Amino acid sequence: MNKFIIFLLFMVTLSAGCREEEPPFKEDLYPEEPLSTPSSSAINVFHQNIPNYQLFVYRYNEDTKLWSNRIIGHFSIISTQDPNYLGFVHPVATSGVTFLDMHRLYATQIGSTNAVTAKINVDKFIGFFPDFEGAKTGIVRVVPQDITVSKNPNSTFEPGVPTFKIGISGEGTYDERTAIIDLEVIFNETAIGGPAAVKRIYKMSPSALTLNL
Repeated sequence: MNKFIIFLLFMVTLSAGCREEEPPFKEDLYPEEPLSTPSSSAINVFHQNIPNYQLFVYRYNEDTKLWSNRIIGHFSIISTQDPNYLGFVHPVATSGVTFLDMHRLYATQIGSTNAVTAKINVDKFIGFFPDFEGAKTGIVRVVPQDITVSKNPNSTFEPGVPTFKIGISGEGTYDERTAIIDLEVIFNETAIGGPAAVKRIYKMSPSALTLNL
């Protein structure tokens, strides 16, 4: 047999063998859309039913290209509106959580960097939608809503008006095996004279994460 033909047959056989060993692409394994029913198992990974439980939450700073230290004060709850969702609510009714670092992001309007002053509480924030039935990975969806933020009475932003609103929406991914949520939140700041879509990136986990390596 012609040596060139033998060589071609060898290369075809080798190529076929390599393809068999290659891992399948994600799109070959997962459906185009995640399940429409939220996952209760994911909630059990990212929330514990103990008093004053907090997730480790970090915000990426686009200016410094660094992750923040842990934003302490994210007290998670299973939503009272829908048990398939998580929220962040302070255990003291007259206080507020450090929700997504908003008490600092909007300190100028609040007139303070104190989370107690801002009084932000969000009962229904995120739901977890598995990639497929039984999957440990999936999509995190932010419940679109307006967040009410309280102001210091001495705030110079709209004097005499005790609160303002910031819209949120967005989504991300979660992995029950690594216990990490990667989340992109879009803030609508038009109510305070800002842009309609400000993107900010967050990581959340029940354990401390080592970032900025």
